[in-house]
Amino acid sequence: MQSCCIARMFTEDIPRQTFSIFQWRRAGSSDIDTVMKLPLPVFAFLAALSAAACAGIEFEKTELHLKAKADDAEIAADFKFKITGDKPVKITDINPTCSCLKAETKDGRTEFKPGEEGVLQSVFQLGSFEGVVGKQILVSTDNPAQNELTLMVKVEIPLIYKAEPESLTWELNEEPKAKTIKISIVGEKDIAVTGLVSSREGMAAEVKELKKGREYEISLTPRSTAESMLGFVRAETDAPYPRHKKKLLFFNIKRAPAAPPK
Repeated sequence: MQSCCIARMFTEDIPRQTFSIFQWRRAGSSDIDTVMKLPLPVFAFLAALSAAACAGIEFEKTELHLKAKADDAEIAADFKFKITGDKPVKITDINPTCSCLKAETKDGRTEFKPGEEGVLQSVFQLGSFEGVVGKQILVSTDNPAQNELTLMVKVEIPLIYKAEPESLTWELNEEPKAKTIKISIVGEKDIAVTGLVSSREGMAAEVKELKKGREYEISLTPRSTAESMLGFVRAETDAPYPRHKKKLLFFNIKRAPAAPPK
């Protein structure tokens, strides 16, 4: 919890330097915590900072950890906050760092009075994300002491497929032989790979069932490796979850790494 400072200044004339005695106490306390002597320019800076700190926005949590279900397309994350101190606060900008994340205050307000509470609501579009994914929300205010605050949304998204390897690579002019990716269904429900669509005419794709509903082998064969090529194969499935109907598998034909200098 933030504490506001109540400052008092006294001056003393000391040869060749004017000093200030800076006293403060925490809000709600009658005890003076500290007394110090500071040069006037330093005191002026600290006094201004102390005054700014008396107006602030305090979030109950700045990082939320959420767990999505397999059939979730999106998940909500709400950040509760309160205005501390004796001055109003204006939220000047709410900027999620990913287009997959939308955020705004619950009622669309941007100005809050001292003591008021509010909620910054966010919605995370899960898309094709898997595993633990974290995205930030940058919140700007008109308080110089809190010009920008960082909120974090972390979502644990269950894996449905496991691809080994996750992509295939050929070097230029390598023999255009078939290479394979094994897809395992790691979710609770059986899922069948029902078809393959290649993004490139020069890459043929075939599927072989290893264990019905659980394991499949995807074979990719380039017609030629004479030219660079980058693309993907879309594995279409009968998954009961709309966002998991398709699984992308990537391939690349590229130059061999340069030999290290001798």
